[in-house]
Amino acid sequence: MDTGRLVTWREDLRKAVASAVLDFEHRYGYPPGENAVSEPATTSAALIAAARPTVPAVLAGLYAVVDAVDLADIDNGFFLHSASHMVHVHEARDLWRVRGRHDADVVVFASDGGGTQYALATPDGSPVYRLPPDLVLDGIYTSEDPRFDVAAPDLATFLDRLLQDVKTFAASSTCR
Repeated sequence: MDTGRLVTWREDLRKAVASAVLDFEHRYGYPPGENAVSEPATTSAALIAAARPTVPAVLAGLYAVVDAVDLADIDNGFFLHSASHMVHVHEARDLWRVRGRHDADVVVFASDGGGTQYALATPDGSPVYRLPPDLVLDGIYTSEDPRFDVAAPDLATFLDRLLQDVKTFAASSTCR
């Protein structure tokens, strides 16, 4: 994804989030938390550059325009981890490989409020895997759970689906 498309995605996501929380308190009876799409941190580029080539270029491109996404009040929550968190977890090898239904080296970059993590295959950056809670031993996620699957063929499709889910939530208080 080019930078211009990512900037447009970021701004469209911000608008969709603002729409989703506009009448949140009226719908749910309590105010929304801080649902934010943050600007890139000044240290992100250096952190990612130091972690290259294990961090795919498409992920580095994303972190050049956004540092984190915190959507705690959208559906069951969605979180794009900050660049520093993503790099730290990857370098610590907390979860760096998946086995079972799929087999690949990965970089975990996001999660939802239900414990599912999202990981991008390395080194090429495709596909994005959905990792429901399961066994992680020595940094290797192992699962035969049918929910452990390809969430999107690439990061661009994953981000487009996230934006659409937020728009759907804003319109109906539910995601797909």
